[in-house]
Amino acid sequence: MAFKISATKVAAPKFKQNLAGLGERMGKALETASNMAASMIEQRGRADIASAGGFQGEWIGGLKVQAEKVGQKNMRISMTHSDPRVAIFEKGGVVKGKPLMWIPLSGTDAVGVRPKDYGGLYSVNNPGQKRPLLFSIKDKQPKYFGIEQVTQPKRFHLAEIQKSVMANFRQLFDQAFRGH
Repeated sequence: MAFKISATKVAAPKFKQNLAGLGERMGKALETASNMAASMIEQRGRADIASAGGFQGEWIGGLKVQAEKVGQKNMRISMTHSDPRVAIFEKGGVVKGKPLMWIPLSGTDAVGVRPKDYGGLYSVNNPGQKRPLLFSIKDKQPKYFGIEQVTQPKRFHLAEIQKSVMANFRQLFDQAFRGH
């Protein structure tokens, strides 16, 4: 398909004048719409992480979404997270221990503390028990149990949020182009 506009010598200067700032205006609208989309994705993504339960602080604040210029005419929106473990919560899957994962027993002071940071633990591995336990040397109470693997369900919806916002990018662009 070809598209050609021709104008008389009298109309051509007026036509050029009308189009003169259009490219710059479109570039600014693209940049504004990209920044708006990035902000919306980040805000909704952080709310999604917070609503997943048990995710605070760096889990929420670690999500970064940026709009950046690529060359002179293109924009890119990128989403990153400071914690690489975010992928398992985004997709779900199996997490395997090396050889075991140590899970804190609920209701103990070990909740939220990694075994290596707890200090003063010893292992009890009774043949009749299904899972080995780590006990505190201090109070002689069980603090962690060992498992080989755990299946983590999908808890975050970051890709869906990104797709939803970008599906409405045209409206963001139109809004920015019209100056609203």
